[in-house]
Amino acid sequence: MRFPCAVLVSAGAVSLAFSVSGANAQQLPAEGKFSITYTSLTAAPVKPIAIGKDQEMTVSSSMMTAANDSGGGLLHNLTGRCLTSVLIDRASKTIDQHGYCTYTDADGDQVFEKVDINKQALGPVIVGKGEWIGGTGKYAGLQGVLEIRHNPLKSPTEGVVQGAGKKIGSYRVKQ
Repeated sequence: MRFPCAVLVSAGAVSLAFSVSGANAQQLPAEGKFSITYTSLTAAPVKPIAIGKDQEMTVSSSMMTAANDSGGGLLHNLTGRCLTSVLIDRASKTIDQHGYCTYTDADGDQVFEKVDINKQALGPVIVGKGEWIGGTGKYAGLQGVLEIRHNPLKSPTEGVVQGAGKKIGSYRVKQ
């Protein structure tokens, strides 16, 4: 696969089937810290375009699942979708990726996330920053910052890009 790291959030709400329990209906605490494990899947990667010598650009639409490591709370048992733009420099072996994600819980409430993976070496772990920029329902007024640690995975199927990682940080819900 040409872009083993191109999809992060890959983390990227609505079309991935994911079994969720009624526990999602509980109210979200007004603030807190979190550690979230996520998976990403891009089933139909877009072929990149050349934008210079050894430089390529692509866009990605990733299906996501997220589970809060505490077993409840922010982003527990949510599905998501991320849209990102990705720049790859083959000569310097770097990636630069930016985009947005939307996660949805069993009640239909949504979380909005901004993702920035600034230019860095391609490797087994790609580190970026995220920001909660709002939401609907119980997530209305959501704000916060997070570190994203993405691990590109070797897909068992040609033409599919997969990954997994962690989102760690803090949040608060402004009323």
